Amino acid sequence: MRLIKLVIYSALLLVLFVGFYSLTAQATLKYKKETGKRCSFCHTGIPRDGDEDKKLNADGELFKKNGYRLTEEQKRKPD
Repeated sequence: MRLIKLVIYSALLLVLFVGFYSLTAQATLKYKKETGKRCSFCHTGIPRDGDEDKKLNADGELFKKNGYRLTEEQKRKPD
């Protein structure tokens, strides 16, 4: 009985982990698709979960400050 519970709990944890990981990846791809910009347009490095510094450059800070929307000037900039 304990073995069955362990297998079920392990499977649930795996499903949750994969689900949360997928949400993070989709959000990143969503911004790329919506903005048409590469990650490096806003980031100086790859942000990791738990990072206090999300490694944003000046364009990334402006994008964040503008409600996660590109300004007209940013839209004209090459990425």
